[in-house]
Amino acid sequence: MTRKEMIAMLEANCKELDEKKLQFERMIYALRVEEAAAQAADTGDDSASAEEEAESDAEEEESDSSASASV
Repeated sequence: MTRKEMIAMLEANCKELDEKKLQFERMIYALRVEEAAAQAADTGDDSASAEEEAESDAEEEESDSSASASV
């Protein structure tokens, strides 16, 4: 194998590795976006649950105070 052939082969390998690296970087980015979306959804669910609890507690307090006022 001549030096020119070796250089050509190494350049081809380098190009393939660059393409694979780009694919891996895209996969990493996509996974990070999915993870951020999942965390945002979890945070949204948690805050929605907290709001529902607060509303439920407020309704219970209102019904308790109205029941004791009528007694």
